[in-house]
Amino acid sequence: MTTAVKKSGLQRQMGFYIVFIGIVFLTMAVEIELFFRGHEVLGLLRGQLGDAAAADIVSRILLKERVMLSTLLLAIGLVMLLFIKRILFPLQQIIERTRAMSAGDFSAALPEESKDELGELARHINDLNANEQELILLVRNMSGQLRETLTEGDEAEKIDEAVELLDELDETLNEFGRSFYQC
Repeated sequence: MTTAVKKSGLQRQMGFYIVFIGIVFLTMAVEIELFFRGHEVLGLLRGQLGDAAAADIVSRILLKERVMLSTLLLAIGLVMLLFIKRILFPLQQIIERTRAMSAGDFSAALPEESKDELGELARHINDLNANEQELILLVRNMSGQLRETLTEGDEAEKIDEAVELLDELDETLNEFGRSFYQC
């Protein structure tokens, strides 16, 4: 028994766009077929209506065909524009906010409302951001404790406490590393 693979939001949207373009092309194909059939009919009409009337009918058909092709190109352009905008806007947000995060601004969280791959990416980046904040706080706290330890008490006691704090920091960093890779 095979399990059906769930399509992502972006895959469903792309499928919709492809179906839409397919319908537009199908409509165009039907219109072109009607044009060619009409062209055969016009050959017959030339003999019955005369050249001027037949030329008028042909020019109307050609105008209609040009309008349909222009509409087709416009529809394809609009669909592609919508798709590109749908992808690029969230990507631009992700790039801007990850730049801020890499510059040390950890207050820059990404919006997570999207249910597609971009929303999932934003959630993972926000998780990484939160983990980085925790790590920085941990290192600052341990650094302060280490300073205190090294400035108080006798030398042997300072060394023992400093080694203990460093071991604790090492263990915490290892634990953080394991949780970091599980994100």
